[in-house]
Amino acid sequence: MRLPEPGNNPVYPAGTYKVKILSYEFTKASTGTKQILWKAEIQEPMAHNGRVISEYSAITEKALWKISNLIGACGIKFDPNSIDTDSQSFITLCNQTVGRTAYWLNAEGTDNKGVPRNNVVKFDVDAMQDQVEFSAEDDSPFSE
Repeated sequence: MRLPEPGNNPVYPAGTYKVKILSYEFTKASTGTKQILWKAEIQEPMAHNGRVISEYSAITEKALWKISNLIGACGIKFDPNSIDTDSQSFITLCNQTVGRTAYWLNAEGTDNKGVPRNNVVKFDVDAMQDQVEFSAEDDSPFSE
């Protein structure tokens, strides 16, 4: 087997994938926009079991719905009005997703250079997983 070129992630066919969140990382896009890189292991369909799929979520007012939906699809109930993305509570909330499962709907997409990529367009709850409650104890924003 040959190694893929660095930075090239596998592009999966359009469809619904049951995933288990492996990790997340706060990063910046090439434009400088803050974002979260989510890494998940595919559980279903079996043809892709054990493979990793990545999803980027921009931390902008316009895109916060995607982060909220991803966290909610992990079976985590929270009050979105009580959490600031620049707070310790937000980090703690993101930590709660690790090890949880969800369904991701992947559509065919391309990046800004026209290269094919995964494009997760919807997140759904795994009904077989227990729901958990999250409450923000102290949501004081970090000072930068």
